[in-house]
Amino acid sequence: MDILNISEHIRILEELLLHQDFSSSPESLEAMLSEDFREVTPNGTEVKREAVLQWLLNKNSSSRWQFADFEVHILAPGLAQATYHARQINPEKDSSRGAIHSSLWRQNESDKRWQLLFHQSTRVS
Repeated sequence: MDILNISEHIRILEELLLHQDFSSSPESLEAMLSEDFREVTPNGTEVKREAVLQWLLNKNSSSRWQFADFEVHILAPGLAQATYHARQINPEKDSSRGAIHSSLWRQNESDKRWQLLFHQSTRVS
């Protein structure tokens, strides 16, 4: 897979995580997050995989985010960083200017599937 295909693939995965309703297929969501996944929230708190899985499974299925400035950088074979600005547009949050996101994606050696390893977001003030 070349860099353009990897970039587009990772963008699709990022959008799926926020837009997909996983309530009927939690196993597909679990397959997207690495077993050693962790997240740092906008307030600096570290959150483990299980808490993020629960949030994604229970989020409002009509919520939508607008993505901008999406970039993917290949850090090493099978390791990529996605950076982007996301702002919730449904339901719209009047006071929110969104957040800058950074995600590390690692390609699973056994089945070549990309899995989210790490995510951090920082609110735009």
